[in-house]
Amino acid sequence: MPEMLGGRLYGGVRRIIRWQLVVMVVCGVIAYVAGGWKTAISASAGGLIAFVPNAFFALRFGFFDPTRSARDIVRAFYVGESMKLVLTGVLFFLAFQFRELEFLPLFSGFMVALGVYWIALLQ
Repeated sequence: MPEMLGGRLYGGVRRIIRWQLVVMVVCGVIAYVAGGWKTAISASAGGLIAFVPNAFFALRFGFFDPTRSARDIVRAFYVGESMKLVLTGVLFFLAFQFRELEFLPLFSGFMVALGVYWIALLQ
């Protein structure tokens, strides 16, 4: 992965990551207005649970490198996607350890951040 950091991130990947951050902040602000700090932190945590694994995947797979073979690209994709699923599970496990978090805003923030990913893929 360190050799990929010198590469150029694909424009679509960069756009998804940027929009997930924007939507996560907006979701946290709306949650704050609707229900206060506890709700805002819960919604933001849900957004982070979606964002962090996607950012990891982007760093693992989202760089343009003309020297990579098809086999290397497919391997990076599968490893990145597998790690993304594991990381999502670990982050949800950690979130459930905090009894102060509200679960509806947590899942709402997660779903909204994931929605950005799916909407961007449709375009």
